[in-house]
Amino acid sequence: MNRISNYAKQSMKLTLTVAMPVLVAGIAGGCSSSSGAAPTSTETTTVDLDGVSPCKISTGFAGDEMCIEAPPADKGFQFHYGPSDYTNAAEVAKYTLQPGQEVTDCVFFPTPNDSDVYFNSYHSRMRPGSHHMLLYIQSTKVTETGPNDAPQACNQGVDSRNLFGAQTPTLDVDGNADGAPENNGFGIMIPAHQQAVMQLHFINAGTKPILREAWANIQFVDKSLVTQLGDPIFFIAGVTMNVKMGQTLTVHGTAKVPAAASPDFRLISATPHYHTHTTKFTAWATINGQKQVILEDFPTLGKLPEPLLTSFDSVMKNAAPNEAARTGGASSGVLAMKPGDQIDWECDIENNNVSSTSPAPFNASAITFANAVYTAEMCNLFGVYAPTTGGAWSAPNL
Repeated sequence: MNRISNYAKQSMKLTLTVAMPVLVAGIAGGCSSSSGAAPTSTETTTVDLDGVSPCKISTGFAGDEMCIEAPPADKGFQFHYGPSDYTNAAEVAKYTLQPGQEVTDCVFFPTPNDSDVYFNSYHSRMRPGSHHMLLYIQSTKVTETGPNDAPQACNQGVDSRNLFGAQTPTLDVDGNADGAPENNGFGIMIPAHQQAVMQLHFINAGTKPILREAWANIQFVDKSLVTQLGDPIFFIAGVTMNVKMGQTLTVHGTAKVPAAASPDFRLISATPHYHTHTTKFTAWATINGQKQVILEDFPTLGKLPEPLLTSFDSVMKNAAPNEAARTGGASSGVLAMKPGDQIDWECDIENNNVSSTSPAPFNASAITFANAVYTAEMCNLFGVYAPTTGGAWSAPNL
């Protein structure tokens, strides 16, 4: 079915109070405080969310309040993962997850743009039980079987390109909201008539069925205002990990700056991605031979993570990490890089309860790399860089 919605109605301008920064896998976020001081990553700041309107639905499942309307057709479009008809029991069943179940799958749909479009703001919402959402585009087409296609295996094409993702139920990125001059004119391009892929990971750790559903709005920026293009970073580590019961393993990844990087190449944002057995995440940047910590987090063993969302620019002042207090943080300032520089990252992964004799949901023989919150792990770093070298900055590490 066509899972991109357009509503030709007037957008509302809402004001939402959120914890900064609002930048993740995308555009620099934040805004100045009333005193004129630079924003910090721990203050509460008001962010203007132009065009985001709640929609009213009543399904009987938790999370109806997360629904958001699509932007007007000339302002953007919405990607939707979920039932096309809440009154159709068979359709709703395709997205219903029973207690104890965990699923990662995808829906495929064509983008509606007849020409290249650009965005630098986006908003997403996910129902309870969500672990992550990833949105890709690719030129390779996927045949749809009918108006009510069910989610299917994520057999994405080799030409797939990540646009953005979310690891929290609510995500709002509102352009270059903190006014960093180096990010003026920033945008991400979506070519005409792409195959979109929306990947969702849900786990039902409760006692009642849940509905798997997510909404993601992309808001256009006029092409005439775009002077520099960005693309995602997609860093993966630990693909061959195998952490036996009682073991602790440090997984390491490295990403070299692309040889085609321009003189003003920089890392704009970064957010780690891990599950419930990572107890420490650290990322470094080696620039001109000098290695510095740029992001560090200290998740709690066995607890669903809430990874840091961090932007690096000339305005944002990030709180520093504190290992003694186990509070995460990041460096501040522009992360300008060049060929020869690199990003490294590590995850400390502890297996304290995953074995072949463990009760459900701990029923694996060891912790491996997979989309399973309690029985598998990942050690990834996502975000955005600019200017683009023509595609995602990818770094798969075994």
